[in-house]
Amino acid sequence: MTYEKKPFEFEGIPDYALQPAKEADEYNFHYVPRGATNRFDPAAYEKILYDSVRQAAEKEEQPEFFTQSVEEIIPVAFHQSNEETQAAEADAEVQEEAEAIEVDAEVQEEAEAIEVDAEVQEEAETVEVDAEVQEEAETVEADAEIQEEAAPAAAEEAETPEETTETAEEIIPVFAKPPAKRPSFQPIFVPKTVPAKINPTVGSAISSKLRLIDMRKKEPLRFSVEEDILVPDVKPDLARILAMDGKIKLSEREIHTGQMETDRIRITGDLILQTLYVPEHMVDGEPIVAIESRIPFKNETEMKAGPYSDLTVAPNIESIDFTIINERKFRVKAVAVFGIKEYSNVDVEVFEGIRDEEVQMLKEKINLTDVALRKTEPMEVKDDLILKDNMPDILKILRYDVNVVENHKQITKEKAVINASVYCNILYLGAEGNPDAAKADEAEAVPDGGTAVPVLYQGKTEFTQFIRLDGDNNPNDQNPAGSKVNFNIASANLTAKEDGNGKRNLFGLDMNVETGLELYKNIEKEIVTDVYHHRKELQYETDEIGLMALGGSGVAEISAREIVNIPERYGNVDKVVYISGNINEKRTFIDQAKSVVEGVAAINLICTSADTKKTAFNVTQEIPFRSAMEIPGITPEMTASNDIVLKELWFDKINNKQIEVNAGILVNTAVSSQIKHQLVKNISFLDSPQDSNPLPGIILYIARPGDTIWKIAKKYRTTIDEIKKINEIETGKEIKSGTKILIVAKNH
Repeated sequence: MTYEKKPFEFEGIPDYALQPAKEADEYNFHYVPRGATNRFDPAAYEKILYDSVRQAAEKEEQPEFFTQSVEEIIPVAFHQSNEETQAAEADAEVQEEAEAIEVDAEVQEEAEAIEVDAEVQEEAETVEVDAEVQEEAETVEADAEIQEEAAPAAAEEAETPEETTETAEEIIPVFAKPPAKRPSFQPIFVPKTVPAKINPTVGSAISSKLRLIDMRKKEPLRFSVEEDILVPDVKPDLARILAMDGKIKLSEREIHTGQMETDRIRITGDLILQTLYVPEHMVDGEPIVAIESRIPFKNETEMKAGPYSDLTVAPNIESIDFTIINERKFRVKAVAVFGIKEYSNVDVEVFEGIRDEEVQMLKEKINLTDVALRKTEPMEVKDDLILKDNMPDILKILRYDVNVVENHKQITKEKAVINASVYCNILYLGAEGNPDAAKADEAEAVPDGGTAVPVLYQGKTEFTQFIRLDGDNNPNDQNPAGSKVNFNIASANLTAKEDGNGKRNLFGLDMNVETGLELYKNIEKEIVTDVYHHRKELQYETDEIGLMALGGSGVAEISAREIVNIPERYGNVDKVVYISGNINEKRTFIDQAKSVVEGVAAINLICTSADTKKTAFNVTQEIPFRSAMEIPGITPEMTASNDIVLKELWFDKINNKQIEVNAGILVNTAVSSQIKHQLVKNISFLDSPQDSNPLPGIILYIARPGDTIWKIAKKYRTTIDEIKKINEIETGKEIKSGTKILIVAKNH
């Protein structure tokens, strides 16, 4: 492989620099500095230039006795006359003074720390270099005076027998070095280090501000609440608990931090329990009794949050266990899990260059996700739910569950329109006389001569929420990344109402719902990760940031089904009078391009027995579910955040011993990653007198594994474009190991 020299493109470049490089092991590695291995030695190409300069200097400036060989000088030294011997002894005394100075403690430490070979020892002793310069020592040009002194010493070592080396080293400086030029008592290898002067680029640095809101999911907080509950005096004695469900009402769903970051957060609220039990003796003909209990709690835990951050808390009851102590008291232990997200304001200063300076910058494009908007609007929902024609009139409402589920949304520049459904599960006592009512014992009649039977009502209603936006949201030009809606039932009240005919066949629903909306926006930003100047030394600091990048999101609706077998001890099932459930997420992971969620829906059924002598009973069952949602662009390194809602429950009675239960589950998934980036900041120039020697003007470099064009350009103070132009490297194509690259440094 040869290089053809084009007369105009490479004008001024010697022919020898355009020849292919030799393999690294063909070079004499005694020139490579300590610690370097398997390095290409560009000094072989510079040696021709050095030799020509040295020869010219010897002819013009060197005294006559420099033309003598070492073999000619040494015999003369051994056969001096008495007069010459006395002069030599006088010089020896002077040399002893120099040696005494050389053993000075500070000089000796530096001398022991410097390990050089014989050829470049006097050069290395006059230059104090740091680790980076020492690694590239083979490319540093020596000044003319050191070359003139190093050449005779190198020739003497090569030609003088071993036993006379020490004598020659003592004698040659006496003859070869004029005392006025370099006194023998001054150590030549101890320069005084001048500290580099730091010149900050304050005022000339060019940067831009990037302001966004970052969202991070914190570790969930889990704690338990344990309390003894007393049966109210107006309620009958407790025989058996049928069901116990709960919900958490927080004092604050959003916690705001102040100017300083915080290490602890406090969560307060109430655990509201709804308990259904079978009484030992019926009172007023009620086969099932309901109790509502309120347990206050307060928890303070360690959790770091940045200044001016908002922490949102989403509570969920993981499990409820109870123990009956006696007919008037039972003990409850509930485990609650709080999902916490931190929304923090992030101001990032992105370096973009230095005014009036030609700096080389390595840039990288990063993708970030900004929480462009967070807004919550209240909504009052009022509606009347009417019973079916074959259902008994309402005597008393025992308990109810209300779930709010998003149906669809439409977001424009000015507003967001959100449509949602409210699903209601209601257990009430109905009057006797309806064929669908469960029959009770005649002795357990209500005061007016009728009987009360438990009845299940399932119904739903819809509402539409309008959220006004500020006009900054424009899906056409902001590269939207998605949106998310959440609901919080602030209050709910259900009452029995009469219709126009005087029948109590209406449920009056009055509830307040807080609808929350989040809009996400993708941001693509080019940042500088490395920088250098082709002539000046500079230093900089780095700032590490880790921000959310949303990979994708989606909503999936799945159905879980299970057949529940009724134990023999309860006999045959007459009717299912209540059904409730709770969602527990077990595992979530990324499988190729799918977000997978696994969990269980814990279902509780309250049934009445076909045997009139038996009371109502409950059966629990866990229904497993699995959702695999395909989201383009996600990778296994990302993490998924899920909001899972039990949309509705329904059942079918297969026979007197089996009931089929179905659960409609809504899974809202967002997949994101937290990627860390190093940003360049606080750039300063360094003025260092000892580092003023330029690099060689022409270098032939052999690429090693791991080399990039940027690394080579930075090392030899040139530019990527210059390397690509001279070596005809295509844009976007990296170099391979072993590639020979011609480098022309820009500092010449």
